Amino acid sequence: MNHIENIASLAELDNFLDAQIEQNRKGDFEVLFLDQLGELSNVSKISVEQTDHDFTFGICPNGHISMTNALACGVSNEAELYWKLIGELFNATTLWFGWRVLEPLEGQWTYKKEVNGYGPMENMIKRAKELNHKITAHAVLYPRNDVSPDFLHHCTPEEALKFLERHTKKLVEAYKDDIDFWHPVNEAYAGIQEVGALKVNEGLVYKWVRDVEPSAQLVDNGGYTIHPEFYEKGIKNAHLYGADVDYLGIRGYFEYYNAESLLFYKKLWNHFDHLTSLYGKKIKFTEIGACSKNPSRSYDECMTDDPTVDMGLGLAKTDAAVDAMMTEETQAIFLEKMYKLMFAHSNVYECSYWDLLDNYTWNQVDGGLVRKDFSPKPAYRKLQELIHKTWHTKEEVEVIDGVLRFRGFYGIYKLNINGKEYSVSLTKGNNKAVIALV
Repeated sequence: MNHIENIASLAELDNFLDAQIEQNRKGDFEVLFLDQLGELSNVSKISVEQTDHDFTFGICPNGHISMTNALACGVSNEAELYWKLIGELFNATTLWFGWRVLEPLEGQWTYKKEVNGYGPMENMIKRAKELNHKITAHAVLYPRNDVSPDFLHHCTPEEALKFLERHTKKLVEAYKDDIDFWHPVNEAYAGIQEVGALKVNEGLVYKWVRDVEPSAQLVDNGGYTIHPEFYEKGIKNAHLYGADVDYLGIRGYFEYYNAESLLFYKKLWNHFDHLTSLYGKKIKFTEIGACSKNPSRSYDECMTDDPTVDMGLGLAKTDAAVDAMMTEETQAIFLEKMYKLMFAHSNVYECSYWDLLDNYTWNQVDGGLVRKDFSPKPAYRKLQELIHKTWHTKEEVEVIDGVLRFRGFYGIYKLNINGKEYSVSLTKGNNKAVIALV
C-alpha cells in the first residue's frame, strides 16, 4: 500500500521519506576476512568509511553551451575552483556532448583541441575521472537548430544522415570505455527528429550507440515531470531498432515553486510510482534546477517555458502564485525535499543538478547552487550535509570470528585494518565481500 496518500503534513512526509531511505538505500553487510589457507582470520575492531554512493548525485559542468570552453574545459584558477566545488559535492558528471560542441565545423572535432570556441572536450573527461565520477554523455542528438552544427543546413538529407551516423559512432568509439550512461536523443518530442536537412527516427541513434558499445546503458531523456506518455514513443522506437531503453530520464526546472507544498511532493512521488508501473523501467532525474531569485520574466511566461509547474506540480495558477518569492532559503528548503524524495524512492537511481553557477544557467536565471563570486549558497551546503554527513556511513566496528557485520548506505567502502586500506563495493544486489589478508 502507498502510505504517502495518508500523509497530512510536511513533518509526516519527512518521517515517511526517512523510513523509505532506511529501507531502500541501506543494507546489512557482511565482510569475511580470510587468511592464505582460506580460514577466517582474527581481526579486531576496524574502521569503516563510505567513500562513494551507489546512488548517482550528478552535475552537468557545461550545461550552458558557452561553458564548454570557459570553465568546464578550462585550465584557469577559476576552472580549478569550479571543479573543486563539483568534487566536494557530487559523485557523477553529465557531459553536455551535443553535436555542435563536438563537431562545430564539418569534419573538425573538439575532442582534443579547441574549435570555434568549444573544447578540448577530453579535459572534462579527465577532470571527471580524476574525481572517480560516473560519467554520462548527454544529447548525442538534440534536434534543435541552436545546438546542432550549421552544416546540416547546407547538405542533402542523405548527407545529413551519414553525418549523424559518423558523429554518433565516432563519439561512442572514442569514449565507450569512459562513459557509463548515454542519452542518445534529447527531448525527442516529435514523431520524426528534424534539424536542418536531417530527418531520422530516434531509434536509429539508439541502435548506432549499441552497435559500437553493446553493453551501453541507454537513457530516454527529456520527459517533463508531468508527461508520462512521453516515453512510450522512445521505448517503442528504440526497440524497433533492437536497442532497448534502460532508464527513463526526467527533467524539471523549477523557476517558480512552492517549497512548502505537500501536494506537490506527494504528486511527484506518485508520478514515480506511475512511471514504474507503466513502463517497468528504472528512473533517473537527469536534470533539475530551482531558482533562488524570482526570474525576470513573468509567472505566466515561465509556465509556457516550463510545464513542470502545471497540473498541481508546483504553484497553482492563482494570484498568490504570481507573488511567490524565490530566495536562497526557499531554494535550500525545496531542494532538500526534492533530493530526499528521489533518494527515498526505490526506483529512482539518479538526481543530477544542471547548473552549478548563477552566471552560467541555460535558462538565464539565478538557478545555480553557487553564486557568481563562486561562494556556495545555502542549497549547496544543505546538499553537502545530506550526501556527505546524513547519508554517510563511518564507524568503528568489531569483527567477530573473522566476520565484519554492519549496516550502512549502499556504495563503496574503505576499510582500515592495521594501517592498511582495502576497498569493497556493497550494493543491494551484492551485500557481501571477501578480503584476503595475505
